[in-house]
Amino acid sequence: MFNYLSLLAFSFLLMASCSDKYNDLDTDEEIPKESLTMMPLRLETDVKTANIFNMVVFTMKDSTIDELKEWIGLPVKYSELDSLFWEVEGSPSRVNLLAKGTGSLSLKSAWGHYFYLPGTYKTYLSGYKDNKRVVRDSTYIKINANADFLNVDWNRIDNINQNTGYTTNGTLGYQFRILNRKSGNTVYSGLTVAFDSIDYRQNIINLGKKERDALSAYMTKLYGNANFEGDKELLSEQFKQLFKADVAKDEVLKIWKTPKSNIALLHLKNDEDEAFSYWVHAEPAAQK
Repeated sequence: MFNYLSLLAFSFLLMASCSDKYNDLDTDEEIPKESLTMMPLRLETDVKTANIFNMVVFTMKDSTIDELKEWIGLPVKYSELDSLFWEVEGSPSRVNLLAKGTGSLSLKSAWGHYFYLPGTYKTYLSGYKDNKRVVRDSTYIKINANADFLNVDWNRIDNINQNTGYTTNGTLGYQFRILNRKSGNTVYSGLTVAFDSIDYRQNIINLGKKERDALSAYMTKLYGNANFEGDKELLSEQFKQLFKADVAKDEVLKIWKTPKSNIALLHLKNDEDEAFSYWVHAEPAAQK
């Protein structure tokens, strides 16, 4: 079972109805005072800076509610909202923090999130009542890429043989998984991708192509264009020279070189299933 890192959501039973109305985000919009009263729900993070693949904890806070009573106070106070969302600017999907059913309500007041690329991200908290925005807040988080490879530093590699998934709460439509291993004196790391909308119990057509495209695009965004690609013989020869670990593979598609790591996109054919037939393999670069 993959080890997913997440936080518990709080829930409170209640009868209610929902509205799926959601207006465009505009933090500078003018809101007439006589039309509505803004509610004091604020968005906070446990850190201001983090590395890619390090968890950032987001929480909702209301200054009028005692911290010790938030577990009951927040669901009660905000139960009449029609909707409550959190989203990352530029992401295609938002996260629903308020779920209502027949006689029940669930409010997620804290959640963990992972960012895959460096940059400064703006995230939004938005709540609506009667088609009017009554909760509005945002926060910035700076994400760095300081490790040797993703979140791995070769001189202190951990989580050996643990395949760890890093959730993006559905904001990207996929999530990455990292598996660190050691063979003799050689340490190495692997990256795979899993898609949120795919049922992996079924044989999905073109799943391998989706994996290949997603992994290739991600490595290119993070490390730039590959140093080697296209020429199969050259790729095979470069792999033998740069990598020490004995990994089963049928094809080397791309190789990236960084000051700290050698990275390759590999393919291992599987006649029964395309799932996870493409992955990224990384090892420490030889230090000069």
